Amino acid sequence: MRPLTALLLPGLLLAGARGVRAQGTTGGVLLEIPATARSMAMGGASAALLGDAGSVFGNPAGLAPIKGTALSVSYERYLVDSWLASAALAVRINKFDLGFGIHILDFGSDTAYVPDPAFGGDRGLPTGTTIGAYDALGVGTLTYRRGLLSAGVSFKALREHIGMGGSPSDNATAFGADVGIAAAFFDIAALGVVVQNLGSPVHGGTSARAPLPHATRVGFTINFVDPQGTARLLTTTEWVGPSSGGNYWIFGFEGGVVSGGVGLLGRLGILTGRGGGALRSPVFGGGLILHSLRLDYAYQGVDVLGNGLHKMTVGWVW
Repeated sequence: MRPLTALLLPGLLLAGARGVRAQGTTGGVLLEIPATARSMAMGGASAALLGDAGSVFGNPAGLAPIKGTALSVSYERYLVDSWLASAALAVRINKFDLGFGIHILDFGSDTAYVPDPAFGGDRGLPTGTTIGAYDALGVGTLTYRRGLLSAGVSFKALREHIGMGGSPSDNATAFGADVGIAAAFFDIAALGVVVQNLGSPVHGGTSARAPLPHATRVGFTINFVDPQGTARLLTTTEWVGPSSGGNYWIFGFEGGVVSGGVGLLGRLGILTGRGGGALRSPVFGGGLILHSLRLDYAYQGVDVLGNGLHKMTVGWVW
């Protein structure tokens, strides 16, 4: 690891692994990061994007349109030398959909350094102690569909680790749930409502207890052209109400062409009214459809610690 990165790592770990923000009010930063490239490219929208295995992380009711099995795997290079990965699986059983997911944010590890003023703060002296951090989230989802309506619940288990030497006392945990409903009006439109991250605060380790980032999301998606045809044009509008205040809107756009099961899509996501943070808007992305295979990509600029975030998702539907 580069010397400058090593000096930045302890501060980054403290900020990311414990979910510290400007307000310092919530924990569980991993719960607020889009788990799939499609969601990221649509500005982080998730309430009314239905039929995707990634719905286990957004709105559990969104699994209802899946008629067989859906799988997605994502990877993203995050800030400095950290990385994100997720995997989700959804299976239809009669009128129910079962979903499982895992989401990991790994900040890596390195030797702790003491900055050396003789080198202007860009180098340091190793202490011989290793510092490392990660967040890990496991999700289990149950969804029921009847007619146009569906309802689902996701149960979450979060573990955060940050410390030197890997002591168990450096671990913090939390348990929560998402509750969502959705209405799919055939292939034309969809309405989704989800209440996220209900549950116990993040506690344990050496940090103070911090509540989960509870939020309510209301989304509406509409197809302006028949998705069974060649052309595709979809928009989603989502209102997000965090419990900490600062409501904001997301506007996502997806368009392209699909013919004979092969197609190319472009995406754009815009966030308005969300203050703070280093992530930029708009967000860009695209997707490649090869029959049952989906390849998605998203890019978001950042103001500090890197030139931008790149996320890739591979998905299968059968």
